Amino acid sequence: MSKVPTTNRYWSSTLAAAAGWSALLAVSAPVRPPAPPPPERIAMVDKIGDAEAVTYDPATDVYFVSDVNGNPGVKDGNGSIVRISGDGKLQDRHFIQGGQKGVTLNAPMGSRVHGDTLWVLDVDVLRGFDTRSGAPLGSIDLAAAGALFLNDFDYGPDGSMYVTDMRLRAGANGELAPTGPGRIYQIGADHRVRVALESAALSAPDGLGWDARSKRVIIAPFNQNPVQQWRPGSTRPDSLAAGKGRFDGVEVEPDGSILITSWNDSTVSTLQGNQLLRKLGPLHMTPADVSMDTRRGRVGVVSMEAGRFELWTWPK
Repeated sequence: MSKVPTTNRYWSSTLAAAAGWSALLAVSAPVRPPAPPPPERIAMVDKIGDAEAVTYDPATDVYFVSDVNGNPGVKDGNGSIVRISGDGKLQDRHFIQGGQKGVTLNAPMGSRVHGDTLWVLDVDVLRGFDTRSGAPLGSIDLAAAGALFLNDFDYGPDGSMYVTDMRLRAGANGELAPTGPGRIYQIGADHRVRVALESAALSAPDGLGWDARSKRVIIAPFNQNPVQQWRPGSTRPDSLAAGKGRFDGVEVEPDGSILITSWNDSTVSTLQGNQLLRKLGPLHMTPADVSMDTRRGRVGVVSMEAGRFELWTWPK
């Protein structure tokens, strides 16, 4: 038998050791999960007027879109609610129409679904409609409390509601003029209305969401930066998260995530601590509002400037 040279034995041992280490590293090296797919626009509905707000109703699998149809804050009787299916198809351009079937609707803004009722802010009134038929069910008048330009609301604890008022007054030509500090109203379970907060630190308070986990109100101010928070009982809001500004829509999801839209950079972000993390955008439109279908993992986004609804997959 021929003798293996010492040099060859050395290299054989070295190669075997290297192979062993490679195998060990292959087993022990962490496997990186594949990158999640980017958000995808899966549907679009155009020409839906002045689409100021959107809310998704899982019971009917429908997105309800508020069409101001003219100047916000003006009582012209021609506002409407657009109904769009959960898969992003137009079902009814005028599901609810001011001046039709006993409906009063001027310039609808923020909305939420509670049970089988779609509640919609309309200048200085909160109006309720049946989610299946669109029939008017009742209203809560905030004018006596001094309401001028109601924008958004959400349900707080004990069945109460918190409502933003930008305190803008529409002139004869439809132009909006500020009249004083912004406000947040509280509507009790008995429908009694009171001013919960009036503060110079509220500059055009727009979107609003109740964060049940932290027992606070999240406020999206349209005329200032940053996003704010307010705890009921406090005399002023606190700064929370800086961004590009002109914030608008706010929605708090069942898992505690908080969605916020911004006109200035055309994005939808989530609030994480005191930071905004971009999830969608920049979009090719200025997003006025957003609402999530948590079952499918999708969001509907509307733009008042573009008159458009877009349906997007939501990145995990």
